[in-house]
Amino acid sequence: MALSNSTGLSAAAVIDIWEQGAGRHPLDQALLLLRYACPDEPFETLCEWTVGERDARLLEARRSTFGDRIEGYAACPACCNGLEFELSCEGLLGLASTRGSTWHKVEQAGYSWDLRGPNSRDLAAAAAAPDVDRARRIILSRCIRNGTAAVDEFDWTDELQAALAARLSELDPLAEILIDLTCAACGHAWQTVFDIVNFFWNEIHLRSRRLLQEVDLLARVYGWTEVEILGMTDQRRSLYVGMALS
Repeated sequence: MALSNSTGLSAAAVIDIWEQGAGRHPLDQALLLLRYACPDEPFETLCEWTVGERDARLLEARRSTFGDRIEGYAACPACCNGLEFELSCEGLLGLASTRGSTWHKVEQAGYSWDLRGPNSRDLAAAAAAPDVDRARRIILSRCIRNGTAAVDEFDWTDELQAALAARLSELDPLAEILIDLTCAACGHAWQTVFDIVNFFWNEIHLRSRRLLQEVDLLARVYGWTEVEILGMTDQRRSLYVGMALS
C-alpha cells in the first residue's frame, strides 16, 4: 500500500490517497493518510490514537515524504497583510506527548477527574453537533469522567469547561498547535492554528496533480505506462520530463 515512514509515501501512494480522499471529510482524510503511513497498524488502532498521536505520525510521514521544513502562510486579522512563516516537523514532534490514550487523574474544582486525550472517534461524534458549544460538551463527556458523580450531573460553567479543556491540552499538546505570529506591516500579534491534516492534504493534492501531468507527458512522448512512470525515482522522472519538454 505504501512505503514506510523512513522512505516516505511513494508516488503511486500519493495519487491513490488523493483519489480515494478527494471531497471527503478531513477526519476521513486524516485516517486515510494514516493507513498509508502506518500500513501495519489495524484501522481500529488508528481510530483510537489521540489527536496528538495521530498528528505526530502525520508529521513523521510528511517529513519523510516532503522534507522537514514547512512553509506556511497566514493573513493578518488586523490589516490582511500576508505573512509567511516556517516550521519544522522535527521541532513540532518535540512537543509530542508520550502519555498515549490512557486515562490520567487530575484535580479540578474540588473533584478528582479522569481524563484522556480526544481521538478520531470523539472528533467524529463532535462534528455532528449542531454548534460549537454542543461539540465541546460532547468532547468533554467522552474524554472526562469523575469517580464520585456522573459527568452530566455537573454544572458545566464556562470556567469549568475551559479549565478541563486546558487539562486535555496538557495531556495531548500536539492536538492543537498554536503558532505565535506578528505582522511586519502593522505590528499586530496573534495566534493561529497549524493543522497538519489540512496542510499535508493540500500538499498531497498538489503533488498528485503534478505527478499525473508528468505521467501524461511521458506516456505520450515515450509510450511508458503509468506504473512504469510512477515506479521511477523522482530524480529520474524529473530528468525525463525535462528532456521531453526540451
